[in-house]
Amino acid sequence: MLVSLSSAFSEPFTAGLTALSREHATTAFRAWMKVAEKGDPEGQNNVAFLYERGLGVAQDYKEAEAWYMLASAQGLPSAKHNLAMLTYKGHINNKDWRKSIEWLKEADQLGFAPSTYMLGAMYMRGEGIFKDRDQASELFKTSAKLGEVRGQYMVGYIYQSGMLHPDEKSDYESGYFWSAIALMNGFEKARSVMIKASLRMTDEKEAALIKAGENCISSNYKNCDIS
Repeated sequence: MLVSLSSAFSEPFTAGLTALSREHATTAFRAWMKVAEKGDPEGQNNVAFLYERGLGVAQDYKEAEAWYMLASAQGLPSAKHNLAMLTYKGHINNKDWRKSIEWLKEADQLGFAPSTYMLGAMYMRGEGIFKDRDQASELFKTSAKLGEVRGQYMVGYIYQSGMLHPDEKSDYESGYFWSAIALMNGFEKARSVMIKASLRMTDEKEAALIKAGENCISSNYKNCDIS
């Protein structure tokens, strides 16, 4: 689940974040409730998060849902994502994955990378929607270029493994490229994909792809073409 940061009420938000980082959840709850009650969607999202986790307040999924709903109604994509995940995990809506899909699609349309990735994962597994690996792959690619590290890993894995279609060959260079980016962003699991892909290329090619990955990240994923 995701906590939000508001600029409209910076002092209480900072107080809440500081308190939570110091494991003073009750203080964080009081700070964020002040802005949530004034209608701030980020505050509402954060209060919901504390109710969901039982931090500084008794755990209450229905209260979490209510506060997430308020934030979602104001268009906050992280709240929509959190509602989707609360449903996905079975805490609300009787684990109706179709409802999760609805929330994820709304957040995806707002450019929220974690929702774009999760929507891809649900298409890949056929959860709450017909399985569609091609659609999943496109969503992973979109999330990867939005900076979602799990999407970057999945794009690398799909290219390296050639998993989408049995008659297609693996694209080891693209697999190495995207898994390298995921690893640069701290996703250690991507290292195994890089190693497998590296067996099919020269040291010079590896160095060039590493450089290209660094350029991709520094361009905020605007310059990621290696063709």
